[in-house]
Amino acid sequence: MKSIYKLSILTLLSLMGLTASAQEYPVKFGVKVGANLINMAGDITDTDTKFAIQGGVTFDYAINPAFSLISGVELSTKGAKYHGTTFNDHFGDSYYTDVFVNLNLMYLQVPVYAAYKMNVGSDTKFVFQAGPYVAYGLGGKATFKDGVDKQEVNSFSTGFIKNFDFGFGVGAGVEFGHIVTKLGYEFGVINVVDSEIGKLQNRNAYLTLGYQF
Repeated sequence: MKSIYKLSILTLLSLMGLTASAQEYPVKFGVKVGANLINMAGDITDTDTKFAIQGGVTFDYAINPAFSLISGVELSTKGAKYHGTTFNDHFGDSYYTDVFVNLNLMYLQVPVYAAYKMNVGSDTKFVFQAGPYVAYGLGGKATFKDGVDKQEVNSFSTGFIKNFDFGFGVGAGVEFGHIVTKLGYEFGVINVVDSEIGKLQNRNAYLTLGYQF
C-alpha cells in the first residue's frame, strides 16, 4: 500500500516539475469519468464481461504541438464474472452444483502514455496514445456462490487476488477545445490471481469523457 502511495506522490511531483519547466507549450490539468467493459484473460477462458466505472484527474504535458506526455491518477474498477458447474461426489451420491464468481476490483492506477495529436480543424484534434500503467488494488467486493452457499468478502482480503497490477494501454480520441473524449483498451501482463486455478490477467475496454482546464 505504501509503495503505490509513494509512486503516486513521485508521479505528481514529476508532473509538477514538468509544469514548472513548460514555457513554450501549454500544460493542462483535467478531470475525467468513464465506463469500463471489463473481463479477465488466461487459463479460465469462459469468464464473462461486465460494465464498471472509472474516474480521476489527468495531466497533459505538450512536448511540442504534435506530441504530448499524458498521465494522471485514477480510480478504475476491473474484474470479471464466472458461471459454471462443479462435480460433487458425497459418499457415493454424485451431483453437479452451480458455481458463480463475481469479482469487482477497485484499483488506484497511474498511466504514462505517449500521445500524438493531429489537428483536424479549428480547436479540434485527433489523439492517439499508448504506454504502460501501474495499479494497486484498494478494495471492492468479491462474491462466491457454490450451490446454496454464498460468501461476500473484500476482493483483496483473502489473498486470492493480488494487489499489484501492471500492463499497457492504447487509445484514441478527440479534443474539442476543453472537452476530451477517448476510447481505449488496457491489457494487464501480471497474473493477478494467487490460486491453483491458473493465471488470470485484467482486460479493460473503456470510454471516457473529460474536461481540461
